[in-house]
Amino acid sequence: MHKTLRAATLALGTCALAGLSANANASYVFSNDNPAADGSISGTYPQFTITGSNDGAGENTSTYTQTFTSSAVVSFSWQYASLDSSGHSTYDPAGWLVTHDGTTVDTQLSVDADISDSGTATVSVAAGDTFGFFVFTIDSLYGPGILAINEDLVLPPPPPPPPAIPEPQDAALMMAGLAALFAAARRRKSD
Repeated sequence: MHKTLRAATLALGTCALAGLSANANASYVFSNDNPAADGSISGTYPQFTITGSNDGAGENTSTYTQTFTSSAVVSFSWQYASLDSSGHSTYDPAGWLVTHDGTTVDTQLSVDADISDSGTATVSVAAGDTFGFFVFTIDSLYGPGILAINEDLVLPPPPPPPPAIPEPQDAALMMAGLAALFAAARRRKSD
C-alpha cells in the first residue's frame, strides 16, 4: 500500500514538474472543424506535431484540446513553420487557445509564411477550461502550417522545382534558327 501511494505521489510530482496536469495525457482530442480537410497530428501530448490542412478543402482549424477537471499550469516549448508558398503571411497561423465560460481566447505563436519560429510558453488553466493548440488555414492550399510541441520540428522535403519555362528571347532565338534552317533547306531543294 505504501509503495503504491509513494509511486502515485511520485507520478503526480513528476507531472507537476513537467508542467502537466495529472490527467494531461489521457484526454486531448484532435479534430478538424472542416470534415473535408486533411489536417493531421503525429504523436500525443506532451510531444506532438500538428500539420494544417493542405488539400484545397478551404478554411479549416486543426485543434488538439482537452477540458481540465482541475486548475493547472501548462508549460511547453514550441516550433512553428509555414510551408505556404503563396507569399501571403497570414494564411496558416498556429498557436494555443483557452476556452473559459464559453469564450475562446487564442494566442498566435507565429503567422509569417515561409518563416520558422520557436519559443516557450506557460499557461494557467482553471478547472472547467478547455486548453489546446491549433493550426488554422484560410485556403488549405500552397503548403500547410506546422506546429510542434515539446519536440523537434521535422519539415517534409521541399517540393521539386517546377520545370523550366523558356524565356521569350530563347523562344525567339529558336524560331529564328528554325527559320534559317527551313530557308537553307528550300534553297538547296530549288538548286
